[in-house]
Parts: sequence; C-alpha cells; structure tokens
Amino acid sequence: MSRLKIVLSIGIIIILSVLNYVSADDFNTSIKEDALIKAFNETDAKLLEINVNFSGKINDTYLELDSVEKLIKEIVEKVGIDGSKVDKNLFYEMYNDDNADSCYYEDIIQSDDLIQLTIWGKDKYKRTITVIISSYKNPDDNTGETDLVIDIVQEYSEGLKRTVDEIKNIYSNFNTSPKITTCIIGTFDGKLNEDEKIKKVSKALNSINGRKVEGLFNDSLISISAYSPLIDEFIYTGNNKMNVNIALRYNEYEDKTYIWIGTPIISIGY
Repeated sequence: MSRLKIVLSIGIIIILSVLNYVSADDFNTSIKEDALIKAFNETDAKLLEINVNFSGKINDTYLELDSVEKLIKEIVEKVGIDGSKVDKNLFYEMYNDDNADSCYYEDIIQSDDLIQLTIWGKDKYKRTITVIISSYKNPDDNTGETDLVIDIVQEYSEGLKRTVDEIKNIYSNFNTSPKITTCIIGTFDGKLNEDEKIKKVSKALNSINGRKVEGLFNDSLISISAYSPLIDEFIYTGNNKMNVNIALRYNEYEDKTYIWIGTPIISIGY
C-alpha cells in the first residue's frame, strides 16, 4: 500500500474536521450503504473495490510509545489482520502476490510531540486493512490527544454493513462515534463520451432521489456533489447540504473509465 494512501487516510481527519459533519441520532448504517450500492448498480459499472474509512479521537491525552504499541496490537487483533510481520521490501512483494502467505508491515513515525504507528495487512476475507494510531502532545501546556484511523478496502459488496458495524463497535469501546466515508470504485471498458458519463451520473442520482449541488466538468473529469434525502448523514458545502459525491475519469493507460461514488465525500484520490 502506497504512502499516498496513508496520507489520504490521515487527511480525512483534517477534511472532515473543517467541514460541518452532521448525522441523525437514530442514523441507520445500512440505509447509507444500501443507497450507495443502489446508486452504483444503476451505472452498470464493473465493481473494482469498496473503500471505507473511519476516523475519530479515542483519547484526550498523549500516549507514550509502549501504550500506543499495546493499543494498536489489540485493535489489529480485533480487525483480524492475518499473518506474520515481515520487513518492508518483502511485504510489498508478498502483498501483491495472491498466492503468497499472509503478512503485515508496521511503520512508526516518532518525534518529541508525535507518535504515529501504522500497520498494513489483510484479513482472512482478503480485505486490505490499514490501522493508524496518532498521539499528539502540545509542549506548551502538556495537553494532547490520540486519534484512530481504520481504513478498509474490500473487493465485494456483500458484507459491507457487517464491515461498518464491526469497526463502529471498536470505536464504541472508546465511547467514540467515528466519522465514516465510504466510496465504491468501478470501471467501464473504453472511454465514455460526455453524454454517456452524464447519463451514468443522472441514473445514479435519480435512483436515490439525489439533487445536484455542485459540479465540475472538463475534458478529463466529471465530479458532482449532490444531496440525497435517503441518506441521513450530510456535510455542508457553503450553505448547501451534500452527502453524495460522484466522479468519472478516463485512464488512457488501461483504456478504462473509472467511476467513484462516495458518501459524504470521495475521500481517496481520483
């Protein structure tokens, strides 16, 4: 897994802390995930993968390295990352080999005011899982906090609700409700023309009663922000609610058109 992926995962904490993130008290996870899958299915794209990212503060204090190491090992056990720890080079070699034994790789960043521990790996369901614990300290007043990011990529839509509920339960042990972004990525063979791309977006939004809020159209990219009343959770862009983000881009090297449908935003690079 690339460094870019990790940076994007961490960046979600920053992005969603700036945006006004709102969810209903009786929010039902399955409603959001079902709506997203319904919208994706309307496009007739081939499913590539689903990315679900969770982020939240789990402690109001700065934790020393031994405490962070103990905590991340407990979380890794709960999410079920499988295999033995290996060195970085071997990890990337084995990670891209479907027939290789399972493994995981651990990385640490440490300074006077920050400890960040990251573990990448896969579980028995072949989900790609990244767990990041970052503990910060303010040297001026000795205050601090500890944040947890869990990023999951799976190549199937079955069990998506189970995945979300499983990770939310981990955060509940810290009396925290995580901010969650979900993105479904798919592909079409060849290059879609402008009309075809607009029709795909329109069908997806119409299936969930979505209303366009903002849009970006150019030769290489279409990106639409929208609001669907079928999804309780939303953020604000200006004075407008939004909870669905759809983007399409052509990849000339693969001769495929990629589509991303995310809620409340697309939190990965596209």
